[in-house]
Amino acid sequence: MVGAAAAAAAVGAAVRWVGAAVVVFACASMIVGCSAPEPAEGTGSPEASALAAHGTFAAVGDSITDADSADFAAGDLGDASWARYVVDDGFAFAGGWAEWAATTAMMADSVGPVDADVLVVLAGTNDVAFGIPFEDSAANLDRIVEVVGIEEVVVVSIPPMDALPAGAEAYNERLDGLATEQGWRFVDASAGLRTADGRYGEGMSLDGLHPSAEGARVLGEAIATALREG
Repeated sequence: MVGAAAAAAAVGAAVRWVGAAVVVFACASMIVGCSAPEPAEGTGSPEASALAAHGTFAAVGDSITDADSADFAAGDLGDASWARYVVDDGFAFAGGWAEWAATTAMMADSVGPVDADVLVVLAGTNDVAFGIPFEDSAANLDRIVEVVGIEEVVVVSIPPMDALPAGAEAYNERLDGLATEQGWRFVDASAGLRTADGRYGEGMSLDGLHPSAEGARVLGEAIATALREG
């Protein structure tokens, strides 16, 4: 039987691996010119050039949301951003904030008001990776919602973390409960990305942490479906 000290060491190593992966991919993003936009104060809405069939949405998140977007806040969305596929479904992107390696605290400190029909928040992967207590994450999520100022709120389950599948699962369970308490809507849009053991399915990720373009499509279409169903 593995001793408690060995088990703790293994968990610590896994956390360090995921944290390092976040930093590495953040640097890679800057090298290829796909880094997140600078934090904006009181961000407004990007100009909507097309009439939305289903309404408008704002989004707040980390690298899973920003992904390869050239300018996320302005609505220049990349193929690996789930938000692109919500737009493709007929929703207009109204603005928001997303940046690589962002924790919920960074999001809460950086977001501004946005005028939209619904706020979609996909946040917490980096909190899990860095061992941030869920109580702190919950307080930060509440701040995000308060600052953005949109009444209808959808919180989305975080995608799998191949190095910490149990951590992602536990976070999502508590996120579901928090949403019920706060009157938000919880959507397990990441379900289509994960296997029975809580890791990414084939083709859904290239690194075990971020969705691939195909994974982003699956995630975004699930979010769009949930928004349409109300």
